[in-house]
Amino acid sequence: MTEPRHTLIVPIMQARLPVELQLEFPPAPDAEPVRDPFAADLYASYAFELPERYEYVGRRHCAELGIEPGALRAQATGNLRTLRPDLSMNWYPDAKAVSVGLGNDLEAGLLLDDTLMEKLAQDVEGDLVVAVPSREVFMATGSAHPDGLDKLRWAVDQVWPGGRHLLTRDLLVRREASWEVFAAA
Repeated sequence: MTEPRHTLIVPIMQARLPVELQLEFPPAPDAEPVRDPFAADLYASYAFELPERYEYVGRRHCAELGIEPGALRAQATGNLRTLRPDLSMNWYPDAKAVSVGLGNDLEAGLLLDDTLMEKLAQDVEGDLVVAVPSREVFMATGSAHPDGLDKLRWAVDQVWPGGRHLLTRDLLVRREASWEVFAAA
């Protein structure tokens, strides 16, 4: 028996494309991927995780599945943790920072998991600060941990400019359950 299609929807974080890089022939409006603004130049898209590829979810898919586009975030976040239950957290011995892994290229999608973000925020001092330089990298620390912030910046420098699925060089900070670009004082 195959899985119901809505259980295959996962979040995929993406960076906004500059106007000059956007498609000359965009898809039809109902086939265009659903995108939710996130923070800075990031947005969340949603896709069906298929064996060999991702198929982006458009409004047409939402209509077929009976899912409102606004409900995709909750569906995708729940699916991500169900499909990838082996979440790993590796704390760095030289800095109060943690690398979080899922064993695939969707780690940045963990930004949408409020329960996990609240847990991480309890483990650090100050506000939760994260680095997601690419879809595959998710690191966190607290704003009161200078060594952790240095470790996050180091991780960003390791990924840019030659990494795959690049997202942002900016660190993000979570304040009152919302995200913004972190500006060190």
